[in-house]
Amino acid sequence: MATKRHTTPSAAPVAATPEAAWNAASDLPRQQLSLATESACAMFRGFEAMRKIQERAAHQALQHYARAAEKLKEASEPAQLMQIQADLMRFDLESATQYWQQLGAAAADMQREWMACYTHLADNGALERVSSAVDGFSGLANGFNPFFPMSLRTEAS
Repeated sequence: MATKRHTTPSAAPVAATPEAAWNAASDLPRQQLSLATESACAMFRGFEAMRKIQERAAHQALQHYARAAEKLKEASEPAQLMQIQADLMRFDLESATQYWQQLGAAAADMQREWMACYTHLADNGALERVSSAVDGFSGLANGFNPFFPMSLRTEAS
């Protein structure tokens, strides 16, 4: 199903003057650095969440296996050994399923945060300013014409 995207009205379009083009072009590195930094923060938050999931899973496995080791010391019949082994297998399957679901959710959250960084760039009008800067570069180049007069040879070609 197609959804209609509502955009907020942006500021008035920037006039294509050499000064406006220069201002927008000089702001581009700051915008790029800001986007890269926000993206890195999202990535590190995601990695931290994944590490916590791994730590919690390892701690739960340690506790469960320690209890199984204690039971194995006391077990004397084959049925008891089979019960302990079956319990460990059940725990491993349930834990692995839960672990991968949690890691997948953390990765999806990290990706959602990344996309929010790029959406923020588009929503705040930064892309429009860059576009107007590109359009204004011709005005910027024309502003240098008095310094670099065209020769008759280049006009003839």
